[in-house]
Amino acid sequence: MKKINRRKFLENSALLGGAMFLPACATAPKKLGANEKMNVALIGVGGIGKLSIAKLRNAKRARFAAFCDVDDVSAAPGYNEFPKVPRFTDFRRMLDKMDKEIDGVVISTPDHMHYPISAWALKMGKHVYCQKPLTRTIWEARELNKIANETGLITQMGNQGHTFDGWRVIKEWYDAGILGKIENIYSWTDRPINFWKQGLLSRPKAEPIPATLDYKSWLGVAPYAPYSSEVIPFNWRGFRDYGTGAGGDMACHVLDVSYSAFELGLPSKVSGNSTEYTKWSWPQECTAHLEFDNPRGVDGKIRLHWYDGGRKPKDVKRVEQSFIDDPRLKNGTLIVGTKETVFTNEYGMKPMIFPRKRMVELKRSGALPQPTLPRSKFDGNPQEEWVEACYTNTPPPANFNYASTFTEMSLLMLVPIFEKGVLEYDAKNMRFLNNASANKHLYSLYDYNKSFIA
Repeated sequence: MKKINRRKFLENSALLGGAMFLPACATAPKKLGANEKMNVALIGVGGIGKLSIAKLRNAKRARFAAFCDVDDVSAAPGYNEFPKVPRFTDFRRMLDKMDKEIDGVVISTPDHMHYPISAWALKMGKHVYCQKPLTRTIWEARELNKIANETGLITQMGNQGHTFDGWRVIKEWYDAGILGKIENIYSWTDRPINFWKQGLLSRPKAEPIPATLDYKSWLGVAPYAPYSSEVIPFNWRGFRDYGTGAGGDMACHVLDVSYSAFELGLPSKVSGNSTEYTKWSWPQECTAHLEFDNPRGVDGKIRLHWYDGGRKPKDVKRVEQSFIDDPRLKNGTLIVGTKETVFTNEYGMKPMIFPRKRMVELKRSGALPQPTLPRSKFDGNPQEEWVEACYTNTPPPANFNYASTFTEMSLLMLVPIFEKGVLEYDAKNMRFLNNASANKHLYSLYDYNKSFIA
């Protein structure tokens, strides 16, 4: 590549936990005219990429400039709907060949490729929308945000819940004194039980690689492993080389309400436990406890408790256990204040002061405040929100400054899987103060795939 040296870029990247090689932007971002459409390339057309097609197909200010997907079968619906859009299996070749024809990229790949693709696109002068979690590791999240700030491009993490009103409503309730000081936050998800496999998994047996799959490009920066249909196209989330398990997946939805409403930032203490895991697989069930130094909490502390894999909280103030244990309640959050308790679903939609009769009382009395925070015009459509932000050159609410810290908070919940006891975290210096061995979990733990950068 004449504009960016692949080998230097990847060899010095977070995949090695070393210093990042930062070439100058090859192309300055084009200023979008009021009457022209933004040329968007999709990296990931099948899977969750289908959602981006649905959100952008009718967008007034966007057009599909290129498609990139490693799996022809998964991408077929998008290919068939837009047969004239150029297709690629390698994002590097796409950005090389169509550099001047692409204004921004939407990244919908497995977690392990979020950082290298996002960083590469930013250094090529492209605005970036990346699905959650922003990155696979904490170091990658910080480094990617640094690159985004250096380029000045418009970025956004895919989190539709952040476009909804819920976290704004809860913040307004807190600011109006309805909730009192925050004591505890409880969040849970049933995943991975009903969606993908995690737990005591061994490496799946090797299978022939389908002719419709560019497996080398799918592996990307991950270490080589034989192809298996037990991993691709969906169960990769449960495997540590590719995904971040339930914590990295659903936490970026479920925890957004609390993180945003109370401006949690990063925790000072982390602890937890899990069921067994293997070298390859995340555990089936996890619990994590995070403590934040936050003036909105009782005695300046807010405590957040996370449960996944079917685990749920117990003895929550003002809430009957039968409500929490209802099997239909697969995901949710309970926020306990000194005055009231709030319940909301995984996307923060329609938050309710619990129990319902208390919500009715507050409404009838006129105690609930009027909206004071600006709302998103793109309810449930963060992709189009990002496109609009590229035109106005105004960072959207879920930009990488927000997303990198939020992702770091979510990924910190995974560390107690491997390290026991209460871990004291120095967020400023990105290190654990009382457990040196825990620090390795802040970085990538595998060697990069040399064949990918050859």
